[in-house]
Order: sequence, then structure tokens, then C-alpha cells
Amino acid sequence: MAKEIRNTVRLGIFVIVGVVLFTIAVYFVGSEQNLFGSKFRLSTVVSNANGLRIGNNVRYAGIVVGSVDDIVFVNDSTLRIEMILEERVRDFIRKDAVASIGTDGLVGNVIVNISPGTGNQPRAKDGEIIAYYSRPDPNSMLETLDTTNDNVAVLSKKLLEISMNLNEGQGTLPLLLRNAEVAVDVAQTLKNLRQATESLTRTSMELQRAMGQISEGKGTLGYLLHDETLPHQLENLTTRLDSLLIEETRPVMENLQKSSRDLAASSAQLMAATQALEAGDGLAATILKDTAAANNLRDILRNLNEGTARFSEDMEALKHNFLFRRYFKKLEKEQKKKG
Repeated sequence: MAKEIRNTVRLGIFVIVGVVLFTIAVYFVGSEQNLFGSKFRLSTVVSNANGLRIGNNVRYAGIVVGSVDDIVFVNDSTLRIEMILEERVRDFIRKDAVASIGTDGLVGNVIVNISPGTGNQPRAKDGEIIAYYSRPDPNSMLETLDTTNDNVAVLSKKLLEISMNLNEGQGTLPLLLRNAEVAVDVAQTLKNLRQATESLTRTSMELQRAMGQISEGKGTLGYLLHDETLPHQLENLTTRLDSLLIEETRPVMENLQKSSRDLAASSAQLMAATQALEAGDGLAATILKDTAAANNLRDILRNLNEGTARFSEDMEALKHNFLFRRYFKKLEKEQKKKG
């Protein structure tokens, strides 16, 4: 009987201790999950939860202030993350706060981080949706790093091939590296090119300065380009030269014309006399019966006719010469007025 009583007491003590431990555990878990304190809700909309699960921590400025309460499908490409936060951070979370999904350490649990907003924005209300910032996915970063490693390997291989070609002396660059004379020639060429460039620059500056002076009307060329009276002066000078040329050459032209008329009259008279001689009239015909003398006279007359014709041609050409053309035109106009 005493033994049954002891067993009953032991069982009661064990049950009491178990209830106390259970109560303590529930209290601590509730405190951790904010089950017994004041709380408020916030949510954010994402396109990928990146492994986030219900119950994961929510951090604000690096401090755990709540947990993920639910993850709801809005549509086939959008998720809404519901968060329960402690009342003590309500005054610090503003409407422009930004949520993001990260990890607790390099390989830790996935958590939600809330970045503080600016102080001039109003406080976020209970149940309000805050903005979301998509951080780079670690898997994508690893894939990119893997691709980068492959590219680095290919680049290293190419650099190794280039180094081997340089060591073996193949191509132009090894020749420049190994042959001192070629290197000197290249250096001299670059020096000449630099000097030519400097000379071209100086020439361009001088040309620009000269063009500026011309634009300002300085110098002879600038004066000629900007002087508006110069064309009128040239026209007046040309008119004066024409008048002077006409006045100076008028007596010469008149004498030439008079000589041409006299020469034509003399030629006609000579022709008449020649015809009379050939007809046998008068003493001259009798004297000129000599055949040799007649031939000589004919040659003289032929030469005289040819000279007269050439003189007439020269006069005609003189009329068409640009120096005397205006004079003859002016003379014809005066003759027409007199006629």
C-alpha cells in the first residue's frame, strides 16, 4: 500500500514538473513569435520567394522584429508576403521603407529584411503594403561566377598562346620586341608623325588667324572682300581706260584707213595703166614690148595686189581685235549719224 502511494506521488510530481516545463516552453516560444505581445501587420509583393517559408524571421535595421505569417499567391507571377511585427517598431517603419529577401549569413535561413525609410514620411499603417527590392539571386550569382570562370580560363589559354608566339618570334610584334633597328625606326616614325602633327596644328592655327583677320576686314584680301566701293572703282577705271585707248588710237586708225583707201586707188590706177599697156596704146606699150620687161612689170603688179589684199585682211582683223573693237563700233555709229 505504501509502495502504491509512493508511485502515485512520484507520478504527480512528474506531471507537475512536465506541466511547468511545458508552460515555460510555450511562454518562451510565444515571446519569440510575439504571440503574447502587441503586434501589427505589414505585407509586400514579390515575384519570387527564393525559398522563404512561413515562420522565418523578419529583420528591421538588422534586428529581429517579427516573423513571416503567411505567403499568399496573388496570381501566377505574384506572391504576397504577410509579416507580423512587434509593436515597438511601429513608430520607426515609414511608408517608404523597402523590404527585401536575403539570407541569415552565407548559407543560413532565408529571411525578410526591412530597410528604414526617410524620417519625413508618415508611419506605415497596420496591414499596409510596402515596396519590395529584389536582391540578386545567389544561384544566379553562382551561375554568373561559373560563366566568368570559364571565360577567364579561355582568356588564360589565349594569353598563353600569345606569350608562346611572342617567345617564338612569330608576327610583327615579336619582331619589334627583338629587333632593335626596327624599334628605332618605329620610334623615329612616331617622332616624325608627331612633328608633322604639330606643324599641321600650327598651320591650322595660322590659317584660322588669317581667316579671322580677313573676316574682320584686315589686310589686302580683307579690304578687297569687304570694300563695297571697289567694284564701282574698277568699273570707272575700265571706262576711263577704254576712253583713253580710243582717243589715243583714233589718229592711228584714221591714218591707216586713209592709207588703205590711197593704196586701193593707186592699185586701181595701176591696173588701168597695165590694161592700157597690154592693149598696145601709147608710147609706154611700145617701150614695154620687151617680153622680159613685161614679165617683170606683171610680177610687180601681182605682188602689189597681194600686198593690198593682205593689208585689207590685216585691217579687218584689227577691227575684230578686242582692243580696237569698241573704237570701230563707235566710229561706225558716228558715221551712221553723219550719214
